[in-house]
Amino acid sequence: MKTDVLMGCGASLLLLALSTNAVAEPCDNVLAALQQERHLSQVKQTEGKQTTEYRDGPNIVLSLSCAVGAPNIAVTWDGPAPDQAFYDLVGRTGSLVSKRAAADIVKASKQCRQEALKDESELATIEQKGLAIECQAFARDGGGTTITVFAE
Repeated sequence: MKTDVLMGCGASLLLLALSTNAVAEPCDNVLAALQQERHLSQVKQTEGKQTTEYRDGPNIVLSLSCAVGAPNIAVTWDGPAPDQAFYDLVGRTGSLVSKRAAADIVKASKQCRQEALKDESELATIEQKGLAIECQAFARDGGGTTITVFAE
């Protein structure tokens, strides 16, 4: 009986290690690509690389989440209206977690932001084949926008 329990525990640990590696691999690839972004500076990373945060100038924060399943990227703009560099960053980095082209992600991100600004909840979602984007946008308190790109 002890042997069965030990084998069961060993198999569980092996499956956990394999699933952790399966999650870590796509995130490692995304992290490596983000290190190549010339304007991004890493500001913090949680233990196990589950969340990594970067800054790009005074207005942009990018966060990579690898906590559950496929990675996702959230890009935040602090201010009234994001500039084109913000959307370009969303497109480039979003294409690291989505199968869609950067131009498609930029277009959907702008649409999502406009919908969020019109919605009382300040939230909107755009779902297309191979792409899921959630965003929050508001004009109050100086304004802000967060666009999160998920692997679909």
